[in-house]
Amino acid sequence: MKPIGGIAASCILIFFALFCEAAQAKSCDDNGKKALLVIVDRISFEDVEGLHGFRQIIDSGSIALMNNRPSGTYSACKAYINIGSGARAEGTASAAAALKADQEVRKLFYSRTGRTVSEGMLVNPNINRLISQNKRGEYGAVAGSLGQFLRNGGRRTAVLGNADCGDNQIRWAASIAMDRNGIADNGVVGSDILIEDGGFPTGRRTDYYKMAILFEELLKSTDFIVVETGDLTRIEENRDMYNEQMYKTHRYDALMRIDEFLCHLKERADSENWLVMLVTPYPSEAGISRGARLTPLVVYGSGFSAGLLTSGTTRRDGIVGSIDIAPTVLEFFGISTYELVGRPLRGVPMAGNLEKVIKINDNTVNTSNFRYPILYNYALFVIFVVLIGLFTILYPGLWDGRLVTVEEFALVTVMLFPVVLLLLPLAGLKTIAGLSAAAVLTAAIAGYAALWYIKDANKMLLFISGITITAIILDIVTGGGMIKSSVLGYDPIIGARYYGIGNEYMGVAAGSAIVACCSLLEQGRAGLKLIAALLCVVVIVIGYPGLGANMGGAITCLLAFGFFMLRIREVPVGIRHAAAIGIIMAAVLAAFLLADMIFLEEQSHLAAAAQGTVRTGPLHILMIVHRKVLMNFKLLRYTFWTKVLITVIAVTGILFYRPVGIFKRVFAKHPYFAKGWSALVVAAASGMAVNDSGVVTSATGSIFFITSMLYILLQERRIKRETA
Repeated sequence: MKPIGGIAASCILIFFALFCEAAQAKSCDDNGKKALLVIVDRISFEDVEGLHGFRQIIDSGSIALMNNRPSGTYSACKAYINIGSGARAEGTASAAAALKADQEVRKLFYSRTGRTVSEGMLVNPNINRLISQNKRGEYGAVAGSLGQFLRNGGRRTAVLGNADCGDNQIRWAASIAMDRNGIADNGVVGSDILIEDGGFPTGRRTDYYKMAILFEELLKSTDFIVVETGDLTRIEENRDMYNEQMYKTHRYDALMRIDEFLCHLKERADSENWLVMLVTPYPSEAGISRGARLTPLVVYGSGFSAGLLTSGTTRRDGIVGSIDIAPTVLEFFGISTYELVGRPLRGVPMAGNLEKVIKINDNTVNTSNFRYPILYNYALFVIFVVLIGLFTILYPGLWDGRLVTVEEFALVTVMLFPVVLLLLPLAGLKTIAGLSAAAVLTAAIAGYAALWYIKDANKMLLFISGITITAIILDIVTGGGMIKSSVLGYDPIIGARYYGIGNEYMGVAAGSAIVACCSLLEQGRAGLKLIAALLCVVVIVIGYPGLGANMGGAITCLLAFGFFMLRIREVPVGIRHAAAIGIIMAAVLAAFLLADMIFLEEQSHLAAAAQGTVRTGPLHILMIVHRKVLMNFKLLRYTFWTKVLITVIAVTGILFYRPVGIFKRVFAKHPYFAKGWSALVVAAASGMAVNDSGVVTSATGSIFFITSMLYILLQERRIKRETA
């Protein structure tokens, strides 16, 4: 790699001198607080592992991987708008513009917004387009919320730098500092912050000498400054202009210039106790290609010591959301953050933070990459086993009944697979081949052993469903470490959920809990009070905000379990009983909400939804419902779980008619299972209705419904054939 030129080194020294000269200067605000957000885009922690300036700040600060998922499809521009909105935002490059307010720009801005701005301010002349885009977005984000709350709190904002590539203006960083009207108090985002450099891919790069001078001027009158280093974005945006070797060379040179800048910035920050945030809004193309979409975030100074970052958004050490940056800045300035979706970042002291975060990233990327192929093939296997099960029941004498034994083994393996996937992270496997082989072999061996020792259908179903629901509950109450790492858990890269129990395992929990209770009742091992207590435990673990934190799951379980208890007691389900279940459900959810708001330090999305409803009225709830409905329709079209659900419905429908009378005999012989299966139908329907990925809940829950049914039907057909 070629070294940094003497001119660049001189610029850094001048920069340092200017900083030192002004170290004693007093700012215009009342307490001298300064927050600095430095954009170092398109990098990973591995890129800066050996760089001195970065390591100084990383080793002394709190770090994490940052989810940058926006509303709708991913884009680099949206990642910046997310930060300024404090929510998952929409936006396009043309809508995230920024210009210095000279006479012509002021006229243009007034003609579009009706607002008068002062000379030298920074404005987004396309702010109305950005506002419109977010009104149509999934999450109701309001662009410029961070800047707006800072302005309301008497703080001034500025932006320094750009990522312009030739005539293509890339000034997305302004979206972080601007208020909701598209205005920042000051800034320099034009070509005067760049230097001509024929050796750089785009011909111009960031001039750190000019940046030092301009930064010092902005510091005198500004509280929050966003610095866009820009060069790494320029390199990525023009990736196809150079070969692999020159790509690495240009990235290294750009990182070295930034590293020098950070070395001296740290000294200044130490002397004045600034809050410094190094932010990577969007991953590089190389990171995206290998599934590494989580990006670096480093917070240094003002109470953030060496360790990892966490927040109420994720409740995970080392993984946070980009929506948490805005509330962190506001909290630093003593400004209320209650209107934002994100939660302030917190430091968790920990030695070796960089090595730990890199390990977290590797594990997260592996789990994310393994997730689809393993679950897709599992879903295909479920469909295949269910169809073969139907065929075997219709023709039990085929091949002298040998297919029955094979199908029983396949059904047991299918039922064991979810708990195997839950426990498998303990093995620490790092390859998809190893994980897949281990999952299949473990489920197969466990299934074979179970069939060898357990001959009774009730005992078999109790064994499998019992260990499944027990393992899920124990994992949740001990922190959910296995669910977080399981391919059947949730993916922090997608960012739909970070803690508690996801909809995949929620469906499994509901299905296995009901099947386990049916088995206990069939064998006379439990009374109604014990069954009710067991089901209450499942509801609490799934729904309590400090444990499973799945409100849709709690509602699903309450409806299904309530129906199950009425059926067990032979009580006709009418309006009065439905109303009673509704009242109980409302009381339980209210209790969860109170516990969330009063007892839990980090509130869940339940409390956030309630607070949003209080602030904005019923429209907030309607927006959440609308988003969940859209997500369900989307998943119905694209997820492989839909095929599982359709197969289950089709096979169940056929079995009601053929073989003639088989259900009548089974229902008479296994009355509690008959009631449990009807409750599982209620669980599938309610799960579809109240969860944003309801088809997933319904499909995973229906696995225990159809496999337990087929297993018992096969046993019935075997007995009939053997006694014929």
